[in-house]
Amino acid sequence: MAGNAAIPRIIGIDLTRSVAIFFAMLSHVWVVTNMDDFWSGPSADFLRALMALATPTFILLFGTMLEIVYRPRFVAGEQGRVAMRLFSRAIQCWLLYCLSIVVLYLVADGYSLKFSIATMMLLGVTPFTDILKFYAVVLFLAPILLWIRNRVGLLPLVAIAIAVHVAHPILRGLPGPLDFHMSMYAERVVTFLFGVGDAKLGGPSILHGTSLIIGGMVFGRLIAGDQIVRSEEAAGNIVKRASYLLAVSALALLLGAVFYDEKSLAELGNMSLRMDSDPLYFAAGICGAIAITSLAVLATQRLSPEVKQRLEKPVFFGRTSLFTFAFGNMILYAWPETPAALGSAVLQAVLISIVITGLSYLFDREVRRGGTLALVIKWFQARIASFVKMLMVWSTPRAEQA
Repeated sequence: MAGNAAIPRIIGIDLTRSVAIFFAMLSHVWVVTNMDDFWSGPSADFLRALMALATPTFILLFGTMLEIVYRPRFVAGEQGRVAMRLFSRAIQCWLLYCLSIVVLYLVADGYSLKFSIATMMLLGVTPFTDILKFYAVVLFLAPILLWIRNRVGLLPLVAIAIAVHVAHPILRGLPGPLDFHMSMYAERVVTFLFGVGDAKLGGPSILHGTSLIIGGMVFGRLIAGDQIVRSEEAAGNIVKRASYLLAVSALALLLGAVFYDEKSLAELGNMSLRMDSDPLYFAAGICGAIAITSLAVLATQRLSPEVKQRLEKPVFFGRTSLFTFAFGNMILYAWPETPAALGSAVLQAVLISIVITGLSYLFDREVRRGGTLALVIKWFQARIASFVKMLMVWSTPRAEQA
């Protein structure tokens, strides 16, 4: 009989998450320092395309964690606890999103009180932090996705995800709310949910982003095996699985580099394909994310437990990803200077990166030490969890009566 051994922690996934959040912040620093004005050409396009892998990588890893961490608990009868944890995380993302909007209201032109409140209600747009809005929604939907995955399996979900991208020309051709003389607020909502319309949002939409989550669930199943009925032998195959996945994803990226021109590379980096929900963006994002994660797994999986333990300190970005993204972007919103030359831009980029990295490291150290900040965070998290539990208890009898 297959054993139900504890799910092994895959340190390579933690490492990839740290790299992804670092790339995400670096891409935002690039924008704030107007680096495009001083550095262009193939090398800049390649670097921007590499940094642009941050978003699909982070979303794919979210799907991976749903599959290898949350699904075993979900199947084991802990649906309520899993849902409460995911809902609590969704509220945390939304609260941090609201806090970033408060900063924008205070420091940015164009963010009136009315527009700021509308943005908090998911009707507006922010320069960098809309991914928190995305996560607030998909975290709320995650228990439903887990339920569907357990009822029908992964293949139907994969078929639906592929169908969404096959239907890209149809979706992009559909009229949006503005075509029916509705407000821009309605246009933004429809674009945010389905990728339909012409609202200029950073994306991806909930519909298209869910395909990345499904891709992450498939990746988690492939690299870690079945976490519901598993054995020690299956756990030992992680290196072999990562090798295969790296080879396949690297080959796909190589073929893409051969058949696509420099314009496509530039559009991958400047967000135009992402905002258009183009299938190329998601194909490149999935292949790139799988390649990076598989490489990180191969580099770390066979390390001794002692080395893995020492490696946990430098991957603090993965543990502080939500804090880093929220407060790092708030720093960028409030950054006072605009560089006028390449030297100044590079200097500011390095300085901002050091500030964000240092802030995240200090936050992680304080939390790990269990200091006052850790206690405050735990208190807030407990209050959010209590609020979610109250709502779930309140809604369950009503649902049963209906």
